[in-house]
Amino acid sequence: MTDRGDSFLREVDEAVRQDQYKKLWDQYGIYALAGAVLIIAGVATYKGWSYWQQRQAQEAGASFSQALTTLDGADAAKAKDMLASLADKGPQGYRVLARFQLASAEAKTGDTDNAVADYDALASDPNVDAILQGHATLQAAMLRLDNADYAEMQRRLKVLAEGNSAWRFSARELLGLSAYRLDDMREAEKQFSALVSDQGTPPNLRERADMMLALIVGTPQSLSTTAK
Repeated sequence: MTDRGDSFLREVDEAVRQDQYKKLWDQYGIYALAGAVLIIAGVATYKGWSYWQQRQAQEAGASFSQALTTLDGADAAKAKDMLASLADKGPQGYRVLARFQLASAEAKTGDTDNAVADYDALASDPNVDAILQGHATLQAAMLRLDNADYAEMQRRLKVLAEGNSAWRFSARELLGLSAYRLDDMREAEKQFSALVSDQGTPPNLRERADMMLALIVGTPQSLSTTAK
């Protein structure tokens, strides 16, 4: 009797559970199925997107390498076209690298105005890493060094020179060179002295600053300024 009772109770319990499952399925089953489908679709989409990105990066890397190899040769025009295409449609990292290479190529061929414009665009692009923005700022200023007045050079380099950027030493050197070119020995001496007194100045740059200070001290304007 006990066995029959236990068996009966198990059957009742199983029937109740099945009935509960049916009610749950009737109420939520379609949503659970839809959720499972969405999860599967999401995973498949992510894997497809990752594969596509990897494929794009590989293709962009190959194109970039090929362009660099042929940039200084007979196929320079084709290389520039490849870089321009990467700069326009490539993955973000290769877009930035391609833009730098195009600016550099323009500078090498004497197209200074376009090179400066390209570097200025990189320096002001919020999508470009801050370190690379600083590099672009210096490159543009370097190209303008022979023709810009000191006010322009200050406008270009002031933020780098007075901040904590890793480029501050190079920015001060360019300001010093600009002042020296324009015969403003007092300002040139100020910039190169700041480099010499800064403990963080790289050794090779400190040597150049020392050399420039020696030249400045020997100029008549500097001697008269010191006497005052």
